[in-house]
Amino acid sequence: MDAQIAAESSMAKFSVGIDLGTTHCVLSYVEATNEDARVKVMAVPQLTAPGTVENRSQLGSFLYQPHEHEMGEGSRTLPWTHEPKALVGAIARNLGSKTPIRLVASAKSWLCHSGVNRRDSFLPQGSPEEVSKVSPLKTTELYLDHLKQAWDHANPNAPLSEQDVTITVPASFDPAARDLTAEAARNVGFEHLTLLEEPQAALYSWIDNSND
Repeated sequence: MDAQIAAESSMAKFSVGIDLGTTHCVLSYVEATNEDARVKVMAVPQLTAPGTVENRSQLGSFLYQPHEHEMGEGSRTLPWTHEPKALVGAIARNLGSKTPIRLVASAKSWLCHSGVNRRDSFLPQGSPEEVSKVSPLKTTELYLDHLKQAWDHANPNAPLSEQDVTITVPASFDPAARDLTAEAARNVGFEHLTLLEEPQAALYSWIDNSND
């Protein structure tokens, strides 16, 4: 089985890196078979207002839980779907600034909070009962799923599930938080996954830039 996974990984067209940040997520990539290729940052399509889609270099790590009449027909349309699983990114931050009781922020911090059950649905914390709740694990999945859908839309012949994906995690993450991050990635279809601690990723970046 390990040999099969290694063989499939060697066929990946791209090496993809995801910074799953507390306030922003960024997806970068490089052609795996081109030694002279440069790392690029993908522009992520996302809603910035109802019915408005923009490409941005960062996906805000925010999730907004709208009430049932807040977003009318067509107002959630993304390039790959008319009914996204969640409102994440810029629109979540923008709407949440006006109605913070419906905004989920800092899910990454909750993911490494050992004092809570990170699979329980309690976010947005302290919001009224009528606001739908999600878990830190599910919120992480929703961020990753948006990135995956954006990538697959832009690269229909090289789906993200077939690429080598590295997700950076803080050095402070305990084993449970690391496992939950990997679980969230697997749940949305990442098959060739590596977790890399952020200080180590920064070192690799410094070495690479020093060789330019």
